[in-house]
Amino acid sequence: MDANQITFDSLPRAMASLFDEVKQIKSLILESSTGEPGDQLLTITETAKFLHVQKQTLYSYVSKGLIPYNKRAGRLYFSKNDLIDWVKSGNKGSFDVEVEAKKIIIKRKRKGGSHE
Repeated sequence: MDANQITFDSLPRAMASLFDEVKQIKSLILESSTGEPGDQLLTITETAKFLHVQKQTLYSYVSKGLIPYNKRAGRLYFSKNDLIDWVKSGNKGSFDVEVEAKKIIIKRKRKGGSHE
């Protein structure tokens, strides 16, 4: 019998080994896909933990375009380096009352509100 041959008795151990190898390969692919040395991609759960926010808050940030993210196969990923830069940049943009008022008016018009 070949030493690499899997038997019924060794199947659970072989499957566990296979799952571990797939997990390691996935991790390596995610880390190397950013193209930046030392960068890594985080899942939504890992990002929420890293930023100390709820997942719902992250989904809100993504929908509003407030946070840098990547979407692959329906899943959200976040570059750790991009997140660090995003946090460091803070909200340094100036607040323009006229621009913000126009945004509110446009939103209300879409919802059928009156402004006259």
